[in-house]
Amino acid sequence: MAVLGINCAGRWTNVGVSEGGAILAETNRELARRQSELLPSITEETLAAAGVALGDISLVALGTGPGYYTGIRAGIAYGAALARALGVKAVPLSSLELFVWDMRNEYELLAPVFRARTSHCYAALYESRGGALNEVVAPCFIRVSELAEKLAAYPSAAIVSPDIGQYPALAQCGCAVVPRESASGGACAVMGGGRAALAVAPELIRGTYLRAPDIGPTSL
Repeated sequence: MAVLGINCAGRWTNVGVSEGGAILAETNRELARRQSELLPSITEETLAAAGVALGDISLVALGTGPGYYTGIRAGIAYGAALARALGVKAVPLSSLELFVWDMRNEYELLAPVFRARTSHCYAALYESRGGALNEVVAPCFIRVSELAEKLAAYPSAAIVSPDIGQYPALAQCGCAVVPRESASGGACAVMGGGRAALAVAPELIRGTYLRAPDIGPTSL
């Protein structure tokens, strides 16, 4: 089963193709707000590199957030429309879990963190067990100081983030810090293939925003 993975929840856009649990090709590129414009061509390039025709795709895996509001909408709109056109289902993936999924065999506890506002972030905490990630703290929109207090109780956790420099309180909570800029498009496809049983009709895919989009000042 060939799986196409698409995740646009962060500054980087991730596209990958997998088959039988193996990554065939992936593209991870920092597009900022050009995701809607460039996502179709990047998808075509990644499929060509994988040697897979669009009609051979059996499942589309989509990062649904949390993260950048516009990116989430762009990724879901394109990916769900593509799945519908192909007559295949789509599987929703938490973009926080996806961000650390390919690190699950390196750390006992993983805490992905994305910037939301100066004083808040998107975060979760996962325990690695048997090759899978299990939620300890579900994805949430949380004040950074509150997250630091929570993580202080898990000193063996690794905080994984592209934004750690903006949150000194997290760097001081006693956990290991792993700077990471981007998720993996290949991991998105492989992770989605492993969760094929959770796939739904593409029109049922919804974004996980956790808060309203910014309107006006965003310093709080």
